[in-house]
Amino acid sequence: MSINDFMNKIKGQIDIDRVTLMCLCIIVLVGFGSFGLGRLSVSNDIKDEKILSTKDSGASLIEKEIGDSALKERMYVASKNGKLYYTKDCSGAKRIASKNEVWFATEEDAKQAGYSLSASCNK
Repeated sequence: MSINDFMNKIKGQIDIDRVTLMCLCIIVLVGFGSFGLGRLSVSNDIKDEKILSTKDSGASLIEKEIGDSALKERMYVASKNGKLYYTKDCSGAKRIASKNEVWFATEEDAKQAGYSLSASCNK
């Protein structure tokens, strides 16, 4: 079966002309391509995240890029707008907007930055 035979068979079934059918096919293919590109961009965002650490000086925050192995170091989270830090499993941590998150590897880092542990978090 050639492409022309296939097109004629489809045209006979749904009664639309060749140009309209080609436009519909292009629209569907663009939609699938856009969906695929969107899925690819989300999977790469995790590797591009930044983690804030306070190893050099008291409350100054130093940014360092993290990879897959450093994701394990994300144990404590605080809000840029608050004074409390939470363990990553704490219910309070889930209420922090992702744009306001500040991550710490250790409790000492969080305390040096001026945060204190939330009473709602059980260690």
